[in-house]
Amino acid sequence: MDDGESAMSKAAGDAKLRVGIVGCGTIARTHVPYVRKAGGEIVGVADASPVCANELADRFAIQRVYSSITDLIDVEKPDVVHVLTPPHTHASVAIEALERGVHTLVEKPMTLNSGEARAMKAAAARGRALLCVDHNRLFDPVVLQARGLVERGDLGDLVAVESYQAGSASERPWLETMPGGGLGDLLPHPLYLLLYFLGQVDDIQAMVLCAPGQDQPEELRALLRGGSCSGSLTISSRAHPGVNTLRLCGTRMTVEIDLNNMTLVKRRDFAVPKPLAKSLPSLDAAAALAWQTAKNAIDFVRGKVRYYPGMGELIRRFYAVVKAGGGQPPVTPEEGIAVVEVSERIWRAAEPSVAQVRSGTGRTMVQ
Repeated sequence: MDDGESAMSKAAGDAKLRVGIVGCGTIARTHVPYVRKAGGEIVGVADASPVCANELADRFAIQRVYSSITDLIDVEKPDVVHVLTPPHTHASVAIEALERGVHTLVEKPMTLNSGEARAMKAAAARGRALLCVDHNRLFDPVVLQARGLVERGDLGDLVAVESYQAGSASERPWLETMPGGGLGDLLPHPLYLLLYFLGQVDDIQAMVLCAPGQDQPEELRALLRGGSCSGSLTISSRAHPGVNTLRLCGTRMTVEIDLNNMTLVKRRDFAVPKPLAKSLPSLDAAAALAWQTAKNAIDFVRGKVRYYPGMGELIRRFYAVVKAGGGQPPVTPEEGIAVVEVSERIWRAAEPSVAQVRSGTGRTMVQ
């Protein structure tokens, strides 16, 4: 791409965006259908592993396969690339694309440290390209609904935000490069949800735990304060079944979101006689769950529900900004940097308990 021509001016108004996929692992199989649904034309895929690259290309009838992002950009000149490589490579891959003026969507976590995250933002400015981070849960239908409730003031003032995720951690070989290992890979989703509603973080406490006989953290708990609102975050690879929830507690209403089952329940007071006041909230919640579960089942049968629905909405919004010739991406570099910075603070706060877990000497909450 000519240095005098910004990526935003090049892509503006194009009927189809030329899209490259960099990193052909499991998550790429989720991205590809959403890219096409959003109107993107996948012009090539790149991966250091020829096996992975060819498997993805064969699976989705993609014609061009490359061994590096350099070759993909040189030949195909994409408008957008999706960086889906292991997290410790995100910065180097994304910076090359951004400096060459290619709009970039990078998977979570944005990167492993805040210095690299800020370098990615600077590269986007130099290349006059857009950088977006795939914080896709923010765009799940139930989270968008909750965001609307908060913005309209239906919850009143937010008092607390509680983010909880339980389930087995992945066992990918690159996890050893991440702070917290498998827990570090799980941390971004519940953390960016919490931070979206909590805002600036003033104080953090954190600890990790593990089962007897284990020497690696299996659970992370963090308490955060942002002004007069508190946040709590729990990630557990021990607890089952797999649960993924978000609770927003306000002065007027509390909202409970199940991100696995895509349901939202409003907990509120009812101006009714006391005997009814004990049963009506449960009946109200049961009715909401029954209706939403039935609707979700029908949508699934009709093919309207896909894995990570928020990813599709985020990609659609990102491409719309690219086609418009500029503007704010749905998740900004600043938001991505904030998640990385708070992640670093959480792991620093948890360091004493991490050492205790690994030495088998105890589990203590630390400041």
